[in-house]
Amino acid sequence: MSKQLRPMLKVEKWLKRAFLPGMRTFRPSAVAIVITSPGGSAAQSELIHQRVRSLAQQTGTTVYTFAEDVAASGGYWLMCAGDEMYSTATSLVGSIGVITAGFGLHRVLEKYEIERRVFTAGKYKDQLDPFRQVKPGEVERVQELLSDLHESFQEVVRSTRGNKLDTSNEDDLWSGRIWTGRQAAKLGLIDSVGTVESVCKQKFGEKTVFVQCGEPPRAGLLDAFGARAPLSFGQMGWSQGSAYQAATGAAQGFLDEVEYRSMMARYGL
Repeated sequence: MSKQLRPMLKVEKWLKRAFLPGMRTFRPSAVAIVITSPGGSAAQSELIHQRVRSLAQQTGTTVYTFAEDVAASGGYWLMCAGDEMYSTATSLVGSIGVITAGFGLHRVLEKYEIERRVFTAGKYKDQLDPFRQVKPGEVERVQELLSDLHESFQEVVRSTRGNKLDTSNEDDLWSGRIWTGRQAAKLGLIDSVGTVESVCKQKFGEKTVFVQCGEPPRAGLLDAFGARAPLSFGQMGWSQGSAYQAATGAAQGFLDEVEYRSMMARYGL
């Protein structure tokens, strides 16, 4: 998720293009949304989820959501925008929970005899300031916020999955655990195991045509060294990009790889 542009604003144009292609002679049979995300802002997840459902209702279009590598936490919240939800057998799905984290650095200031001066208007404005000790009651207030966000998340899952959920051990569902795609299917967190291509061709036939609505693949680190030819998406289809695209995409490709590895490390993989 981009730090420079809020996720909702970033995906809005692609959602409109998917649901409202702007051509009278063409209407999609369905919209398939492929998700790889370890999570993010609860508010942005909610906004995108609501926007997908709004466009689906407005156009009468069925939505299928698919998890690739990871659809956890906010990523799973997005999956719940689908009328039907799928993942690969080895995808990581779930993590229905809320987290916040920080550091306690007040001892560092004490060690180096640094005096920090903070001025506020509002009793709780400096809540959980990392440069001072935790005040009495702060943990409880933060926990109240997290619990309320957690309840909102659970409500979305319950309203989406309904009686499909295996509630024999309901506390485990809301514990923040992640599951593989196969495990998630058994728990009712997804409908079944499948890929976007296999599911859509099964539903709409082998001649199903997929129209991509999203960011085109960027050139990666290997492209800068000529390991593979970069691609760009034009009006006539896929074509080779320029060496300039490879060079400018190399840094972003490296950052994407770092982000991906960090995401996997988060779940001990």
